[in-house]
Amino acid sequence: MKSIQCLLILFAIVNTLKGQDGNDLTIEYQVRFNDAFDRGRKDRLHKGYLFIHENLSRFYMIADQKYAAANEYDHGFEPDTNIQVYTDQSKGLMLAREYGFDGKPFFLLDSLYPMDWVISNESKTIDSLSCTRANCRFRGRNYEAWFSPDIPVPLGPWKMGGLPGLIIDLKDEQENMLVRLTKISAADNRFEVPADITYTMAQHIEKMKNLLKKLQGNARAAGSGDCISCQTQSKYEFFTWEKIPR
Repeated sequence: MKSIQCLLILFAIVNTLKGQDGNDLTIEYQVRFNDAFDRGRKDRLHKGYLFIHENLSRFYMIADQKYAAANEYDHGFEPDTNIQVYTDQSKGLMLAREYGFDGKPFFLLDSLYPMDWVISNESKTIDSLSCTRANCRFRGRNYEAWFSPDIPVPLGPWKMGGLPGLIIDLKDEQENMLVRLTKISAADNRFEVPADITYTMAQHIEKMKNLLKKLQGNARAAGSGDCISCQTQSKYEFFTWEKIPR
C-alpha cells in the first residue's frame, strides 16, 4: 500500500473536524474491481475519490484502463455503472447513480448506511493510523472494513459508511472489490447533491425484478453466486453487483 501523504496536515484537520463543520477533505483510494463479479476474474485498477464538503460527500471511481468487452454481446455503459454515490449527512440521504438499458444514467434514492456493522476488538496500525476491523453483510456480499477513529467522519468508499471513523481499507469476501486508502489532503470541495431523483431503491429493485421476470419468460435464467444473470435468445446478459431479491 502507498504511504498516506500529507499526514501532518491531516492531523491538524482532524483536530478542527471534531465538533465542527466547514472543513473539506479529499480522500483518494486505490481500487481493484472485478468486472466479471462472481463469473470469473476480470480485474481492473481504478482511482477512487471521496470528496467531503461540510455535511456532504461524493464518491466516484475512474478506471486506469478502458473497459474491454469480452464479445459483441458484452455491453458496458460506463466503466463502473453504479459506482458514484452522494450523501447528505444532515438529511440522512444517499443517492447512487445507475444506468438504464438505453445507456442513460439516472440517480436513485437509497438508504443511508443500512448495513449492520459488527465491530471487533481487533486493531492494527495502517500508515500511522490506528484502525479497527468491522464486518457486515450488505446486499448479498460479506464485507470487511478497517476504519480509523483518528479521522472522525462516518464515511467510506462507495455506499459504505456509518462507522465511528473513516474507512481506510475495504474488501468483499471474494475480493471482487478491494479498496485501499492512498492519500488524504485538505481541499476546497464545493459541489451539490443531484436533485433529479428517478427512483427510490425499493422502486428500482421492483423494476429490475419485473425485468427479470420478462427475461425469464422469453429465455432461460440462471443464478450465479451473489449476482443475477439472465441470458436472452439474443445472448444479451444482465448482471448486478448488488443482489436483487426475487
